[in-house]
Amino acid sequence: MSLVTIGMNHKTASLDLREKLSVDKDESAKILKKLHSMPLIDEVFLLSTCNRTELYFEIDDLQYVNNISNWLLRQKGLLIEDFEDNMYSYSDSSVVRHALNVACGLDSMVIGESQILGQFKDAFNEANDAGTIGKNLNRLFQYAFSTAKEVRTDTKIGANSLSIANVAVSLTDQFYDDLSDKNALLIGAGETISIAAKNLRKKNINKLYIANRTLENAKSIAEEVSGRAISLKDIPEKLKNSDIVISAITGNVPLIGKGAIETCLKHRKHKPIYMVDLGVPRNIESEVKELPDIFLYTLDNIQDLIKKNYKTREEAAIDAQHIVDNKVEEYMNWRKSQSAFSIIKLYREDCENIRKTCLDKSLSQLKLGKDPKDVIDQLSINLTSKLSHKPTLALNKAGQTNNRKLINLVCDIFLINKKK
Repeated sequence: MSLVTIGMNHKTASLDLREKLSVDKDESAKILKKLHSMPLIDEVFLLSTCNRTELYFEIDDLQYVNNISNWLLRQKGLLIEDFEDNMYSYSDSSVVRHALNVACGLDSMVIGESQILGQFKDAFNEANDAGTIGKNLNRLFQYAFSTAKEVRTDTKIGANSLSIANVAVSLTDQFYDDLSDKNALLIGAGETISIAAKNLRKKNINKLYIANRTLENAKSIAEEVSGRAISLKDIPEKLKNSDIVISAITGNVPLIGKGAIETCLKHRKHKPIYMVDLGVPRNIESEVKELPDIFLYTLDNIQDLIKKNYKTREEAAIDAQHIVDNKVEEYMNWRKSQSAFSIIKLYREDCENIRKTCLDKSLSQLKLGKDPKDVIDQLSINLTSKLSHKPTLALNKAGQTNNRKLINLVCDIFLINKKK
């Protein structure tokens, strides 16, 4: 059996092509069962996300891999000639390396992103439920999951965020040890503000205000984070009690001016405010950063931090690859050992049959009243003779044909020192 992966991802195909091959949960179960019923395929697993659709399977003959690719495309009503330049195929150790890289986030669009591991585990559970996972794929994916955990524990692959909203919130750690007595004002109602609000709630923020032109949009975010929605005209009043301000709203003129912040600081008795302006054009007048007790970050500052974080992840990816290398070797060694497992099992069964035959004969002799010492002595002779019979025949045959390779092989298997 050979281990194979076929598929396409963000590196080989555009989003519109990936969408055509994407498979939902119900469709995945049907595809898995159909493939598993094919005579050539022993085990099969399917992973489908926005960035990739991949099949992992055990197959009897590698020459039929293209047939499986064609079959998968036909299931989606697609033609191989339209996708052959976008599909990739790996076998054996290359599959193992690919699977581990995917699970660790090393093959993701954003290096080190953690979402893929959860998607991988969900897909594994679905295949397991469908009954298409056997010992080889089970072992492979357990290696993938444990490797991903080791990479995240032992490297900085996921230490620094690459999301604008995440970085904006993570910077609060530089100013406040505890947010449970702090208030935040978020301006806007897009995805960035939604993520920032959720992250602040995770940090146990005290009060959270969401300001937006359309109050209903602000309410939808506020309800998710136990916050309060306000209109833009309420911003000056809420600024007085806000320790954190994050703004990401479209507009032609700044919403917050230097004068408003000066008034706010007097009311706050110059308690500092951490501010992040993610608007384009800017939502906060640039002169605000000149005021004492104001720490203002702009989109440029945040993007510079993201670039530094990405560099850190790229460096961590090198360390992660060393871990992957070791795990690939471990898995392939285990896989190779499985090829000899059936032979070992047969050999042990043969030895056990010899043992039982000799033992039964000895017990019969004891029942007949024979001297136990003589019976035990004969038992040892019989065991030695029968256990060495087949290797002796093989060595005699090899000697007659001067087959040095076979002679050396038998010596290696039975640890025979030829120099004696």
